[in-house]
Amino acid sequence: MAQWDVIIVGGGPAGSALACRLAPRWRVLVLERSEAAVASTPRIGESLPGAARVLLQRFGVFERFLQDQHAERGATISQWHSEQAVWFDHLRDPNGRGWHLDRTRFDLALRAAASAAGAQVLEACTRLGVSHKEGQWTLEFQRAHSTPCQQIQRAPIVVDASGRSATLTRQLGVTRRVMDQLICLYCHLPAASADVDQCTRLSAQRAGWWYSARLPCGQRVVAYHLDKDDVEHKTLRTPQALLTKTREIPLLAEVLMSHAPDLAELAIHARPAGSDFLDLEAFATRAPGVYAIGDALMAFDPIASQGIFHALASAESAAGAIEARLRGESNPDALHHEEMRAVYTRYRQHLQVTYAQVQRFRNEPFWRRRANVDQAP
Repeated sequence: MAQWDVIIVGGGPAGSALACRLAPRWRVLVLERSEAAVASTPRIGESLPGAARVLLQRFGVFERFLQDQHAERGATISQWHSEQAVWFDHLRDPNGRGWHLDRTRFDLALRAAASAAGAQVLEACTRLGVSHKEGQWTLEFQRAHSTPCQQIQRAPIVVDASGRSATLTRQLGVTRRVMDQLICLYCHLPAASADVDQCTRLSAQRAGWWYSARLPCGQRVVAYHLDKDDVEHKTLRTPQALLTKTREIPLLAEVLMSHAPDLAELAIHARPAGSDFLDLEAFATRAPGVYAIGDALMAFDPIASQGIFHALASAESAAGAIEARLRGESNPDALHHEEMRAVYTRYRQHLQVTYAQVQRFRNEPFWRRRANVDQAP
C-alpha cells in the first residue's frame, strides 16, 4: 500500500492537466485505463479555441503543443439558421483561430508532461474499487499486464477524471442528471489527396444535425447527431446507409466527392453525446475530499464545442480547491463550486439559444425537445 496526497482516476486531458498543476508540490498518482503503447481509434474531431492558449501555458505544455502540429481551424460553414450556408472566419477571434486536435497525440503529450512534472502514472488499471475510512480514500485496482496484480493506494483526496463513464463517482452513488438522449453516429474516411478542405461543416436537418471536418491526420470525420429513440439510430449503423444519407446534404456532399472508401473497411461508431452532469449539491455533501473534472463533472453537447476546453478549465479550477484543502484552509471548495455552477449556467443558456436558432424545424420532435432549459444544478 502506498500513500499519496492526491489520486486521479483518468489520464485523459482533464486528469493529466490537473497532475501537471499539482505534481511539482504534492505526491500525485494518476490511474489510467488505457496504455500509451496501444494505438487508439482516431477520435471524432475535437477542437480547442484560441482561448485555451492561457491554460496550456499554465500547465507548462504550450511549447510542446505547438511542436505537435495540431491543425489550425479554418472557417466554419454552417447551414443552421437557414438553408443558406453561412461562413464564419475564426480570424476575427481575438484569442486566435484555435486548433483541430490530433487527440491521440494531445492526450499522450499531456500524460508525458504529467510524468515530467513528478506525477506517478500507472496505465492499464482496471476493476477499480473505492472505500473511505478515517479521512482517507482507499483505491483497489488491478493492472492488466501479462501477470495481473492487485494494488492498493491511499490518499485523502481523489479525483474522478474518467470522462462520461464517471467510474469513481458512480461507485460512490452520486447522482448524475441526464438532460437528453443525444447519440452521435460517426465514421472516419481515409485520407484523400484531393480533399484539402480545412473548414468545419455543420448542417441542421429535420431529425438532427451533421458535422464534418478534416483531421490533422488527413482523415475526414463525418458525424450525425440524433435522438436515441429515432428509428434511424439503428438503420444508419452501416457505412453504406450513413454515407448515402450524408451525400443527400449538399454542404457535405461537395467534400465527400473526393472520397471513394472501401465500405468493407469502414466502421460506424456510436457514442452518447447529450448533456449530463453531476448533482453538485449531493456531491459536496456525500463525498468529502472527492472532486470531479472534465466530462466526469459535466458532459457537454458537442454543438457547444467546449469539451476539451472544459476539461482543461475544470482541472485548473479544481487545482486551486485541492491545494487549499491540502493546506488545511476552511471551506476550500466554495470558489470551485461557484465557478462550475457559473459554467453550467452559461452553457445551458448558450445551448438553448443555439438550438432555438433552427426555426425551420421547430415543430420537429428533435428540436422541440431542446427548446427549454432546465434548472441549474
